[in-house]
Amino acid sequence: MSISSRYIYKYQKHDIINCTKPIRPKRKCFFIKKLIFIILAVVLVCSIAFLCIWYLNTRPVPVELVNKNGNAIYRIVRPESLNLDASSDIKEFQRSLENLVGANFELTTDSLSDSDTTDIYEILIGATNRSESIDARKSLTANDYLIKVVGKKIIITGSSDITTKKAMDAFLEMLGDGKSSSLMSNTNVLISIERGPYLVGLASTNKGFVEVYDITNGKLDNDSLVWSFKMDGVSGLKLRHSDKYGDVMLATGGNNYGCMVSYPEGKVLWSTNATASNPHSIELLPNGIIAIASSDGNEVRFFNSNEQLSEIAGATVSLKDAHGVLWDEDNGVLWAVGWDILTAYRATLNTDGSISVTEDINLRTTIPSIGAHDLAPVYGTENELWISTWECVYRFNTETMTFSTDYKGHKTTNVPNVKGIGNFDDGTTVFIYPDGAYKGWTSKSIYFVKENAEEVDKFTSDSEHFYKIRI
Repeated sequence: MSISSRYIYKYQKHDIINCTKPIRPKRKCFFIKKLIFIILAVVLVCSIAFLCIWYLNTRPVPVELVNKNGNAIYRIVRPESLNLDASSDIKEFQRSLENLVGANFELTTDSLSDSDTTDIYEILIGATNRSESIDARKSLTANDYLIKVVGKKIIITGSSDITTKKAMDAFLEMLGDGKSSSLMSNTNVLISIERGPYLVGLASTNKGFVEVYDITNGKLDNDSLVWSFKMDGVSGLKLRHSDKYGDVMLATGGNNYGCMVSYPEGKVLWSTNATASNPHSIELLPNGIIAIASSDGNEVRFFNSNEQLSEIAGATVSLKDAHGVLWDEDNGVLWAVGWDILTAYRATLNTDGSISVTEDINLRTTIPSIGAHDLAPVYGTENELWISTWECVYRFNTETMTFSTDYKGHKTTNVPNVKGIGNFDDGTTVFIYPDGAYKGWTSKSIYFVKENAEEVDKFTSDSEHFYKIRI
């Protein structure tokens, strides 16, 4: 072998040695890249397929209330326990819906359990026992209503009977003429009704309701009605907040009845038929005791709200012509008025559920005139109470234990026979006294006085006669 041939051989060998080494990694790298590309392509195709399936299953689609044969797909479900007015509203909704879409809808109650109705198409009105209703209502505040589609359920509900009525009206409007529904499977409409600063509670005597109105616009009509609860002969009311019960409305009515209902839901949390005769005023103490003053019975009776239904009072004190009770947080006492006496009680709920009551004699005083009727806090002060009698309206100072009729605004508010009085934080005062149009103790009108105003505004209802007013 020549030198040149050896070099050629060595070169070729070297080339073969040095070229064969990098060739294998290149092939391996190419294989890995190809595998990754195939995997990514498969993932991409699967993702697109998944998204297509997801879109087809979740895309908004029209909610059909009636099938091709013209029969209703859904049935209407309402709570089993409803007052007459709320029940009538739902029946009217049923008639309106049937006229709109041209089909008959079954109307039933929520007596069946939630688990038995999973596969049934239902329009749920108000606070039904269905899980869809319960979950949806958790988002509601006092002035809200909601229209929502969840699976096979259409939820139409509000925070109260009044806002539920507004939700039913809004649902019918959404359907338009009934031929082209704007209701879709993703419908979720939450409406909050704006309220003004002047909300008052009123006892509607002729219609038998505890009511809350927004009188900001100077009206007492259906548009200004915020909340109502059916109670015949309603004579006393108070809106309170409790750590245990939340917001509640307390009310008395009839000859021996008192109750506490959740606000705005309207669920009865506690009641009794064991007040003394002709209850006029009710109060909830922080310890859960409920006190009720009764004029004909000449007593203040104390009940344990933990009992839900109190068949007898836990304690009783005598007070002639008892008309008003009011909790005083700062002094830790329950003030009470009757005839010409203002006094205070300390009530204790014992561990065994019994109630102990003692009168604070140091806070007992004689009112300058007879016929004591209303008792309310003067908001914006720390130590003053409104007290009305047959003759006038006093402001009582709990520190100096003195009565005054020469207070700011007395020229417009200090009138005889006031059945209810109260003021807002801005100094605006509202009160009511009888006009005799229905009963000797009722009025169609309430009176509204801005702070420092010399004139009194009069707001009148076209159809109702009121007894008490509360802030």
